[in-house]
Amino acid sequence: MSEIKSFLHQFCQKNKVEPQFEVRPTGPKHRQRFLCEVRVAGYTYVGAGNSTNKKDAQSNASRDFVSFLVRQGHVNSKDVPTDLGLTGGNTAAPDSGLAPSGPQHSVFREGTGPASLGEAYKGVDQRDGQWSYMDRVQQQKQVEEAEDLDVNAQIHGNWTIENAKSKLHQFLQSNKINTDYRYSPIGPDHTK
Repeated sequence: MSEIKSFLHQFCQKNKVEPQFEVRPTGPKHRQRFLCEVRVAGYTYVGAGNSTNKKDAQSNASRDFVSFLVRQGHVNSKDVPTDLGLTGGNTAAPDSGLAPSGPQHSVFREGTGPASLGEAYKGVDQRDGQWSYMDRVQQQKQVEEAEDLDVNAQIHGNWTIENAKSKLHQFLQSNKINTDYRYSPIGPDHTK
């Protein structure tokens, strides 16, 4: 049993209730996933988790429910084991065995934080008139990098387009497979 799941069971034993896990398969048969819902008597919240196997789905549902308990103040966040990645209600934390795919970048500039949101509402010409061509190019580059960032990568196992292409090329080369393929966007025109 995973550490987060045992933590949830300990919490439930202290409160003399039993967690009810309901696991069901979802998705197509060739890419099956499991959706787990955990319910605890006395709480209206339903913890949800999904994964490619039942055990991880139960762990993710337990993590979701424990983060709910932390947000509601029923459990102190310091009581939750630290290796669970539970920081401020982040319910989409990766499995504790997976390493992050890259360095974590701060959303805010140095010297600013969530309290200084006034900067976000300034117009282009209101920044002391100090905009040069290079400043605009740098800002455009930062915007493009931010658009490429996949904030939901943890949901699908930290796979990105670049990771998938790299692994595909590595597989083809290691198995000496010569292939000719092309990438073509699919979907409505506005999503291409």
